[in-house]
Amino acid sequence: MKREDQALFTAVLRETLARGQAVAFRVRGPSMLPWLREGQKVMVAPLAGRQLRRGDIALFWRNEQEPVLHRVVQPPTADGVVACRGDAEWGPPELVPLAAVAGVVALPLWRRRLFLLIHPARRWVNRLILQWRQRHG
Repeated sequence: MKREDQALFTAVLRETLARGQAVAFRVRGPSMLPWLREGQKVMVAPLAGRQLRRGDIALFWRNEQEPVLHRVVQPPTADGVVACRGDAEWGPPELVPLAAVAGVVALPLWRRRLFLLIHPARRWVNRLILQWRQRHG
């Protein structure tokens, strides 16, 4: 997407969610594979006081301008920080201020429950990979 198009998309997305309206758009990038694929249409509802839970897919603003969809791996702390990570990523989670979270992807309940069911195994595999990378560069 061209820079001008990205800026317009971001402005419209931000304004629509700020008005309390849900917005649909197509996913870009592979960070949420296999749950969200490139080109898949998602509906994002404004956060609007809703509690974020582990397993939700949050839309947040990285550097105040880049919209990012990542999974909530740890709900907000008392400091107002949410830990998020893309499903296809193996590194440590990104710590996001709660104020930067604009919305949540509307997912069927069964998809969230399935993620929560397999998450412990994924975390174990993640730790093994990180340890291997530390030892073998």
